Amino acid sequence: MKCRHCGAEIIRIGTMGGIAACDAAPITYWPPRGDDGDRELITPNGIRFYGRVIPGDIQDAVGIAHAPHTCRQLLLVHLGRDSWDRPVYRCLTNGRLYVDTDPRKGREPHICTKCWDDFEGEPCDPVDADFTFVFVPQRDTW
Repeated sequence: MKCRHCGAEIIRIGTMGGIAACDAAPITYWPPRGDDGDRELITPNGIRFYGRVIPGDIQDAVGIAHAPHTCRQLLLVHLGRDSWDRPVYRCLTNGRLYVDTDPRKGREPHICTKCWDDFEGEPCDPVDADFTFVFVPQRDTW
């Protein structure tokens, strides 16, 4: 089956929370380490967990899973404004905090991660331009 938004091959896996759309290509994963290399995965039998997908020794691999399909979208929920009056969002896809460093009306959003994933943290790394931002309920602008 193909994603109706981006055309990528996807599969649907039943989970305890309902049906999840996943990338069709399976991923070999390793045990999580608790850092940024871990990502959400879904096993073919519907178990959601975090694992490490950075290649390692194949003998140490834990199993095969699928990555949730996001169409390169970040679903950003508005949390408020930081002490510099910049809008801060939490991503529903990965749970991290993001900030719009140029929230002027009529301009494209300039989204960066928050340092240490702290609400008052400094803007850290800019997010790739190939992501689509979906603001919930809407983008907070000046």
